Amino acid sequence: MTKKYFIISDIHGHYDEMIRDLNIHKYNPNDINHHLLVLGDLFDRGTQSKEVLEYMYNLRLKNRVTIILGNHDTFLIQFLDGEYKKLLFNMTHNGFKSTLESLVGRSLTFDENWNDINYEIKSKYIYLYNFISTQHLYIEIGKYIFVHGGIIYNNGDWKNNEERDYTWSRESNLERIPGKIVVSGHERVSKIRFPNMNQEELVLKNPDAFNILEMEGKILIDSYVEISKKINVLILELEGED
Repeated sequence: MTKKYFIISDIHGHYDEMIRDLNIHKYNPNDINHHLLVLGDLFDRGTQSKEVLEYMYNLRLKNRVTIILGNHDTFLIQFLDGEYKKLLFNMTHNGFKSTLESLVGRSLTFDENWNDINYEIKSKYIYLYNFISTQHLYIEIGKYIFVHGGIIYNNGDWKNNEERDYTWSRESNLERIPGKIVVSGHERVSKIRFPNMNQEELVLKNPDAFNILEMEGKILIDSYVEISKKINVLILELEGED
C-alpha cells in the first residue's frame, strides 16, 4: 500500500513550529494514508517538550507515527534510568533543563533532588520510558534509509552499527551506501552550507540556507529550528510497511 510520508526531524521542543509547518504541508493526522516519520530529537532547547511528547504519543496509539531515536532523546532515557553523571552538563549545554521543566511544569534549579524529579515525571507520564526507549534506530523503506545521525557503511555491514553510530554520526561526512538514499537529521543543514557564518545573521540574509539539503545518496533535513524557527517537512510517497 502506498502512503504519503511526512518526514521531520529535530523538533527540540518546538511544538508550535512543528504543527504550523505540518499544516502548511497539508499533513492530516486523521488521514489513514498519511504517516508521520520523525527522525529523532523530540526534546531539549525549546519550551514545549511536553506538548511534543503528548502529540507523538497519541499518534503512536493510532499507529500514525514512526519515531527514530535521536541523541537528545537518549538524554531523557539516561535520566529516567537514574543515570545523572551527565545531567548537569546536558542541562547547561544541551537544553535538557527546558525538557525537565516542561515535563514537571515549573522552573528547576541545579540542586534539585533528582530522584524526586525522576519519580514525579515517571508518575505523571507512566508511558514515557517505554515510549522513548523502544524507538527505532533506523527504518528502511525501499531505497530509503531513515536515521537520526548517520549510517556507517562498513563494507555493507551497516545494519550492525552501534546505537551511538546511528544517533551521533554526521551523514554528510560518511561513505554513501550503494543503491540507497539515507535521509537524516542531526546535522544542521545551514552549518553544512555555511559552516563559518554566524547563523543568526545567516537566517536574516539567506533563510533558504536552512531548507532541506540534497546530496548524492543523501537527504539532510535538520532546519536548526532554534534559529530558523521552522521545521523542514520532506514528503515522500512510499510503498511498504512503516
